[in-house]
Amino acid sequence: MTSAIFSYILYASIGIYVFGLARLILRKEGLRNKRWLSAAFICWPLFMLDEWLRLASATEFAFVYGLSDVFAVIAITCCYRAIKPMLLAYPSSRKRLWWPVVITAVFQSTVLLIPIEDKQQWLSASPTGQPLLLWPAYTASLLTGFSVLLIGILITEHIQMYHRHLPEQAVDIKNLKMPKLAGVMGSLVGVAFMSILLVTAATFGFFPVPFWESFHHLMIGTALLVVLFSLTFIRRTSPSPLDYERLDEGKASPYENSSVISKAERYTIGSKAYKKRFLTLDEFCKGADIDPTSLALALQLTERKNFRRFIFHYRLEYAKNVLLRSDAKLEAVAKRIGVNSEKFLSDYLVKHLDTTTLK
Repeated sequence: MTSAIFSYILYASIGIYVFGLARLILRKEGLRNKRWLSAAFICWPLFMLDEWLRLASATEFAFVYGLSDVFAVIAITCCYRAIKPMLLAYPSSRKRLWWPVVITAVFQSTVLLIPIEDKQQWLSASPTGQPLLLWPAYTASLLTGFSVLLIGILITEHIQMYHRHLPEQAVDIKNLKMPKLAGVMGSLVGVAFMSILLVTAATFGFFPVPFWESFHHLMIGTALLVVLFSLTFIRRTSPSPLDYERLDEGKASPYENSSVISKAERYTIGSKAYKKRFLTLDEFCKGADIDPTSLALALQLTERKNFRRFIFHYRLEYAKNVLLRSDAKLEAVAKRIGVNSEKFLSDYLVKHLDTTTLK
């Protein structure tokens, strides 16, 4: 019964994979860094190779058993490379990102030392206990879990940082957020952690599970598949041009701050940038010939506001003047300055008028 359920789950995962691959092929023109995402898709069925062997009872191919876990690490690394350009305008290419792949591959190659007869038996029942003797069978699975956990945490932190600094790099931020992808990556991190616990328990015989390898592959494989599928959706993002280290340091001279803000104000009024929908810091600074981090720092240190609030100040001034000098309706003005709610604009105008009156 358990074997039948497991087979159904594997068949269902194949169906989801094929559907996701079809979405990738059909939409790849609109996806960023599609080559990295394509590489991740290629790695997924290779990671699940041991389970295809079990499903087909292909004992004659037992010599390749245990050599596929590294493909999960390659897949999540490729996902990292595909996601990073969505978050950063100038992403760096770090070679050390591939160290988990190299280390996992090296330790996984020790599986070749295991006799084929033992591998044939393990296709029917996974090994349990005897860590000193059977360490090649456990090491690759543990390293895979740790690598997926580490890179998953790294991706999650990048997404959280992107969300935290989004008001500093865009004006209309509602459609630029990625809460679902953040949730998916958080789930992957949780699954990887549970996989590490499962493999550790099997290694030391704490909690004998006859098919712990299948559970390990199914847990990480399913979580990876969800990540891959979610990345086939085209998202509008605002890759950050900010130097986060310099921004967190928060140091700039008063003269530099005053000069940058004056230049930004002149450009805002002269180009009427506040009328532009979905305006981003990168786009604004290219037009104004200003360094994005310098402007973000100047606004933060001098006026205690972010780029979004800076532009909204001019939008509200524009809305106030239009409403006072014409018969324009609040709804029409709200749409013109990129506000979807009349109540939201009304409340903001009241606060804005109170603030400007007090000044």
